[in-house]
Amino acid sequence: MRPLLLRSEDPPADEVIVVRAGVLNRDDAMRAARRAYAETGILALSVFAALDQGVDELCHDDPDLARYRQIRTTTFGRLRRAGFAVLPTYARPHYDIALPDLSDDTLDRLDQCFDAPGPNPGVGSVRLS
Repeated sequence: MRPLLLRSEDPPADEVIVVRAGVLNRDDAMRAARRAYAETGILALSVFAALDQGVDELCHDDPDLARYRQIRTTTFGRLRRAGFAVLPTYARPHYDIALPDLSDDTLDRLDQCFDAPGPNPGVGSVRLS
């Protein structure tokens, strides 16, 4: 197990957009959260925040996002209002949504936070800097 590395920074504003790669159905969420638990000891889902750039640019620039055909978006505010902690993990703009458990109620609340899956504006266009 490796430690979950947290950054020391102020929480993003409620309106900041959060991006999850893929369609994030129930099975995806459970599989990802269990993998995170095995790696770090915390049930969590990896997401990225559009902090200093728009969603299109974030999806273009980040190879972890650009390899998925679809994305789902939400905001920090929607996640907080649903009772989820969003942790600043690893390198900016990466975050993890901490899940208290994998119950149907938790997964339903999580799903309702996100907009429906949509096309990823970054597919096939990662910029090499």
